[in-house]
Amino acid sequence: MSYKLGQIQHDSSPSESYFDIIFDWGEWGQEKWSQQTPCKIFRLNNIIGRNLSEIMMATPEFLKPSKTFYLDQIMVMFKEQLYSSVLSFGSVALNLGERYPENVSETQQVTILIMCGDSAYFTHDYARAESYYRKALQLYKSLSKGLPKECIPEDSNDVKYKLYLCLMQCKKPKEALNMLQSIPAKSRAVRTNMALGKLYMQNGMERAAITSFKEVLRECPNSMEAIDSLISLGLRDTDLQVFFNHKLNKMPCSEWFYNWIRALHQLFLRDYPSALQILNTLTDHTPLRHNRYMLHTLSLAYTLQGNYEEAVGPLLMCHRQEPANMHGMDLLAFLLWSQKKLFELERLAQRLSEVNYNENRPETWIALGYYGLLVGRTQKGVSFAQRALTCTGTKSFEALVCKGYLLLENKKVQDAAECFRDAIQLCGNRFEPHNGLVNCYLELQRYRDASTIANFAMKKLGQTPRVLTMCAQPLSKDPLNFSKAKSYLDKALQLDKRHLPAVLTLTEILEEECHYDIAVQKLQEYADGGTTGSQVHLRMAHLLSKMSSDDKAADHFTIALKLDPSNRDAREGLNRLDPTANRNTGVNEASQVTSYDIDVDNLDVDDDDDDHDLEGVDNEMDPGIWNAQANF
Repeated sequence: MSYKLGQIQHDSSPSESYFDIIFDWGEWGQEKWSQQTPCKIFRLNNIIGRNLSEIMMATPEFLKPSKTFYLDQIMVMFKEQLYSSVLSFGSVALNLGERYPENVSETQQVTILIMCGDSAYFTHDYARAESYYRKALQLYKSLSKGLPKECIPEDSNDVKYKLYLCLMQCKKPKEALNMLQSIPAKSRAVRTNMALGKLYMQNGMERAAITSFKEVLRECPNSMEAIDSLISLGLRDTDLQVFFNHKLNKMPCSEWFYNWIRALHQLFLRDYPSALQILNTLTDHTPLRHNRYMLHTLSLAYTLQGNYEEAVGPLLMCHRQEPANMHGMDLLAFLLWSQKKLFELERLAQRLSEVNYNENRPETWIALGYYGLLVGRTQKGVSFAQRALTCTGTKSFEALVCKGYLLLENKKVQDAAECFRDAIQLCGNRFEPHNGLVNCYLELQRYRDASTIANFAMKKLGQTPRVLTMCAQPLSKDPLNFSKAKSYLDKALQLDKRHLPAVLTLTEILEEECHYDIAVQKLQEYADGGTTGSQVHLRMAHLLSKMSSDDKAADHFTIALKLDPSNRDAREGLNRLDPTANRNTGVNEASQVTSYDIDVDNLDVDDDDDDHDLEGVDNEMDPGIWNAQANF
């Protein structure tokens, strides 16, 4: 359908001017308007100076401009997920609305602004989305003063929540918290309370976090994340029953749910054997045996117990079943680093880098950070750990611990201590940040402060073998406190006679007291009790060399070198005893280093420190590890 405008013809008298409008209706127009419109030509005389609205009254209804045309078209494009088109056409509509509000009203502008903000968010343009949402919120406030609520198309609380999401993506957690707090408590949706609870936990506001998570459970009693958070904040499983009464009666196979809550409560009470028994029951020969969340909880229970070797298995199973799954992979990277499993850590970092194509998840950067720590590239590792902390709007516990260990290895003790303190604030029931902070004070030779931190950790974590050993370490540096340190270590060995750090610390004290024979006896008892690593034999070799038992010392140096061919202390000790012994150890110097495929030099990270001090390390390593991922 089309229409043609004739030219304005001027006669001798202006009053005789006329304006011809010729409508070319087409076949469809003739059928539809044959009865309503007797002719196809309308002659409008003396229209010069008339109002445009009077002219439009003479046109058919379907030719009049629609007052909702722009909004309708934007809604269609948004529904079809044409986000770039929404942004371009929406900007035009907003500009026209400022000049011609009768075509795009202010209420329509609110809706258009929100759809433009959503489109910018979905295209990862978070700063632009934040701008749209703020404009929508400002316009909403001005409309709410003069119009009834039913005339306003959007709820401001929804806009505030969307603005919170943008602020978190823009790394503005404080502004995001203030935005959520501006929503009245009675008007907060479940998602708002969940987000508030997480932010409150991040800032150490435990009471406010408990209140928010409770509000989540009132509406969604099966929210596992809220239940986990409440139990970690100190609520008992019996305190949670009020949220489940008369709400879960229709839940089939509900036994797993209550057993899982019991297991979490046992973890909070530090009754790790009971928690592990329940979790192993849930994951053995049940439909949940391959559930990644249950496997992650099981691995976390082993980690809290200090059994890192057993903790690796469930997370590796998760990774094999779902390679694209990121949940828990940061913990797996830490466990592989603690067990010195370089090959597995290399493969994990490689696969995570393939999945994290947007580089917006911390797990990949944490894995690369631990990888750099394990192979000696600590400067680059610090850059990766920092990237893990800044890639999201919230702090990552595992990223803080990783960065703390890297800084401690670089002798930046004050910075490392700050990382460990932040990690303790985020998750005080984990042993690693407490131990890292104690090691920082030991490095600074502030033994009294280290002992204070260790005693605080014992109150928080309980008297476990590794916590008792940590309490003994600062005391072992002062001869006046040797007896007290021994009491801690004896208690730790009573709980677990195979706890290696306690045995090593005890032998250090005995060595300072010149009781070499007793120290060797302790190490021999440990070696006879089961499999041992290179540390035990290396320690025995040093003690035997001080006892002038060079032959036995050489034997233990050789055993340590075979168990760990890259152990430089064992090689240097063997060379001191017999310079020709290195030829007969059967260990090839060049075989100490294997080749790896992960690139880190070409990754886009900030590394302000010079790497000239790492040239020696680079010469020993396959350069492919730092150059293989230009397209990360």
